[in-house]
Amino acid sequence: MIFFRALWLLVYLMVYFGCSTDLNNKLPRRLIAKKKDEIARFFSHGKKFSSPFFILFLLPREIDSFPKVFFAVSKKIRGAAKRNLIKRRMREIFRQYAPFKLAPYSFGWIAKERILTANFKEMRKDMIELGEKAIHFFSRI
Repeated sequence: MIFFRALWLLVYLMVYFGCSTDLNNKLPRRLIAKKKDEIARFFSHGKKFSSPFFILFLLPREIDSFPKVFFAVSKKIRGAAKRNLIKRRMREIFRQYAPFKLAPYSFGWIAKERILTANFKEMRKDMIELGEKAIHFFSRI
């Protein structure tokens, strides 16, 4: 009985403070662009923005479709483990920052080689600033 009360209190506090109660807190698969033609569309029709650590391709999406996103890391970064760590961090930053998911755009993120010198906090700051700059650019047109 005490266990269920504690669990209920935990869920209540998580909802109150805006935390997700979903224990499988991942980026939904339907948002990730995997097909070659989806990714090629970013390069051919998307607008390119750049920062010290990232290149962002922003593409206005169709009204009836989900926003798509892809994450890539340069092969200049040696070692698959390092590249996978960077991609996991990029996905987590994108997942946590709600305006990216609510925007009427699709995002293509590419990490530059300089990302190796950044910690998670710097990555997060740079990625959010670049995304907001790109969204602001399209919203004023």
